[in-house]
Order: sequence, then C-alpha cells, then structure tokens
Amino acid sequence: MEAGVKLGMQSIPIATACTIYHKFFYEINLDAYDPYLVAMSSLYLAGKVEEQHLRTRDIINVSNRYFHPGSEPLELDAHFWALRDSIVQCELLVLRVLRFQVSFQHPHKVFSDDLTKPVIDNIVSDLIQIYTMDTEIP
Repeated sequence: MEAGVKLGMQSIPIATACTIYHKFFYEINLDAYDPYLVAMSSLYLAGKVEEQHLRTRDIINVSNRYFHPGSEPLELDAHFWALRDSIVQCELLVLRVLRFQVSFQHPHKVFSDDLTKPVIDNIVSDLIQIYTMDTEIP
C-alpha cells in the first residue's frame, strides 16, 4: 500500500493491487514465491486493470527505495532488466492463477442511499474473506 501511495496511485487501484496480492497467495503456497515480487507485479497489474498505468521502472525504483532506504535508483544494467522481466513474468503467473479474474467490486465503491440487505450481506462477506486472508499472510 505504501508503494502505491508513493507512486501516486488512487485508492481503487491500490485496493485492487491488495486484492490481487491476497487472492494470489490464497490460491498458492506463500513459500513458493517471493512476496515482494508478487507485490510489485500486483501493483503493475492493478494499474492496468484500473486504467492508471504505471511504468515498471517507477515501480522498481519506488520498491527499491522502500526496501533499501537512502539508496540510489537502480542503474539500467542487467540486474534491472532481469527484475523488470521477472515482474512481467510474475504478472502473467498471477493472471493464470487468478484465472484472469482481476476486476473486483470494491465495497467502498457501491455505498449509496439505496443499499439493499443482499448487497450489504455480500459486502460484509467479502470484507470478512479479505480480513481472514490478511491474518493468514505475514
């Protein structure tokens, strides 16, 4: 979430990135994949889904600065290009694991004066599922 804020993302794309991240690790063993790479890929994919496109270089630099405070932006060397390729490959993996279902109805988008009981029950169910996933992932 912090990386999304530093990238200037709006709240809906950040919420989408969090949902993608949590749903991915709900389907896959947490130890099987690097959670930081999945987080960067989730931000990248959420930007595409919510039409707030981000450059991979920006995601890499913000993430690098977050994990290594005070460091300089990465040089455009072999390490940078390998990391960029990893993000793109991980994005494809995330899409396959989630069966390309990466559009979500976020609860805070549907609040209005004419909420019905089934809609509220659905929102509460979704929130419980998200919070349950959040406690299972460190």
